[in-house]
Amino acid sequence: MEVPSGKDFTKQDLDLLKLMHCYGSIKHSKDGFTLKSGVRSEVYVMLRADVTDNPDLGWALGRKVAQVVADNYRKSDKAPCLIGIPTAATGIVAAASLAAKDNIRSLGGPISYRVMRETVKDHGAGADNWVNGAYDDKHTFWVVDNVVTDCMSKIEAAERLTASGYPALEMPWLIVVDRQQGGIERMKQHGFERIVVTYGLLDIAYAMGELGLWPKSVVKSVEEEIAAHQFLMA
Repeated sequence: MEVPSGKDFTKQDLDLLKLMHCYGSIKHSKDGFTLKSGVRSEVYVMLRADVTDNPDLGWALGRKVAQVVADNYRKSDKAPCLIGIPTAATGIVAAASLAAKDNIRSLGGPISYRVMRETVKDHGAGADNWVNGAYDDKHTFWVVDNVVTDCMSKIEAAERLTASGYPALEMPWLIVVDRQQGGIERMKQHGFERIVVTYGLLDIAYAMGELGLWPKSVVKSVEEEIAAHQFLMA
């Protein structure tokens, strides 16, 4: 299926969107939702407990994330190790590591992952670190998150990773859903060098409409939201 961005959604993409719809990972409501940024939207992106509660969704999403890492693998990259921004993406990176068996050959080895904390560790080995594991030159570390709106959580995560010795702005950042409201552009302005987006919200809305899961009018609503809520670039 060709979507508004010009990408072709494969059967794997469409099957994943069907699961997301089934488990409420991406919801549509005419009544709208208030996002963390304060913006009102007809579409809400979860990808939290729905992923960890439903192994079929976790597997499908993990497989997609692993494939995106493989598709964006560079010759200069080393073994990929994923770090999920807590808590939403912790389950996603675990699923991607387990589902990466089909990509091991192209990546030269398995995809591993590390756990990032919500609060800095203040005791024992690794005290004062936000990540379970110190930075090393054996891996290319990927930071993963479920969604980007205004990018403030990404900036906070980058500051914490930098404080723990990771070259955060140079590392690849993988976003599952871009709400297309200026967050990616703002990340670039803050110095993030390598950003990979799995799905844009407008493409998702279009595909959901074509699959008969959402009203096709949602595409226009999302277009209007994108136009109305573009964030000012800092």
